[in-house]
Amino acid sequence: MPLIYINEAFEQITGYSTAETLGRNCRFLQGNDRAQPALTELRAALQQGRSCSVLLRNYHKDGRLFWNELFMSPVFDEASRVTHFVGIQTDVTARVNAEAELRQKKVELEKALADLRETQAMLIHSEKMNALGQMVAGIAHEINNPISFVNSNLHSLRESLTMMFDAYERLENLILSDAEHLSERMSGIRRDLDIDFITGDLDDLMNSSLDGLARVKKIVEALRTFSRVDEAERKLANLHENIASALLIARPALLNRVHVQMEGLEELEDIQCYPAELNQVFLNLILNAAQAIEDRGVLTIRGHQNETHVILEFIDTGSGIRPEIIDQIFNPFFTTKPVGEGTGLGLAISYKIVTDRHQGAIRVESTPGVGSSFILTLPKHLK
Repeated sequence: MPLIYINEAFEQITGYSTAETLGRNCRFLQGNDRAQPALTELRAALQQGRSCSVLLRNYHKDGRLFWNELFMSPVFDEASRVTHFVGIQTDVTARVNAEAELRQKKVELEKALADLRETQAMLIHSEKMNALGQMVAGIAHEINNPISFVNSNLHSLRESLTMMFDAYERLENLILSDAEHLSERMSGIRRDLDIDFITGDLDDLMNSSLDGLARVKKIVEALRTFSRVDEAERKLANLHENIASALLIARPALLNRVHVQMEGLEELEDIQCYPAELNQVFLNLILNAAQAIEDRGVLTIRGHQNETHVILEFIDTGSGIRPEIIDQIFNPFFTTKPVGEGTGLGLAISYKIVTDRHQGAIRVESTPGVGSSFILTLPKHLK
């Protein structure tokens, strides 16, 4: 269909004058192969006598590329026949270029996001391995103590039993050989081998060894409670039991330096949660409190509840947090520790576990030189 009219804007967009354009088919303005779907739509609309709107990649008279948005509408005569089409085109090159730039930026941002997620996963794994290292070191230390004195007791027990068997053999031989002056000689053997002391010591050795083995069993049970390997999904859990296991894991960091007080935990109802993840939060808060207490101090873990939530408070008498940084402590990678001594992920991971996974809240109150309080609010039932 030939062009029968153009306006000044058409001349400015294409670079073609009225004399060069009128009477010519608009095909001479068509774009390259990338615009074929749009041209197919345009041709179909012209053949069917209907309106259409297409985006075309075209070229200026001097060869410069431009994009135009073309709206074509048919004009009908009294007999409802199409006499001609009216077209309105707009130069949208700037918009198309901007959209292309946005698409490119989207691709770059998606790649950066994927890289960031991979890095985050690696750092979270690193933080978990760091916590695991501390936990294993604590367990090794705690198990080593009872095992050491059980081992020592068993050596003493073997020596005592050897002496007891020797005494029995000597007494048996004495009875068989000569009954004269039997009482006096038996008393001498009892005195020489210190049988009275051995008898009393054996009882102590057995009780001490049994106590040591009970401690080992308790540590192993606490480790199982803490790890919750078989409880990765949500379930009802006893927070008092979980906090007690975290305290046992962190005991080497607290021993002989931090006195722990637990208040109101036994009265708390079981809550629906992810136990293994909450245990990681408890361990992080306990270790943070231990590190904040430079010499000796107190860590109070207090619990109370209302109809819908359980509130846990971890209150230490440490050095406190400076007001200018208190709003940053839950940010990833933020740490006040020297380079190489902390990843800055412990509290960030704890924050995510409490707020995202458990739909709860965690906040901190602190006074420099007095101490800090971390307050966790956890719903009793997850949505």
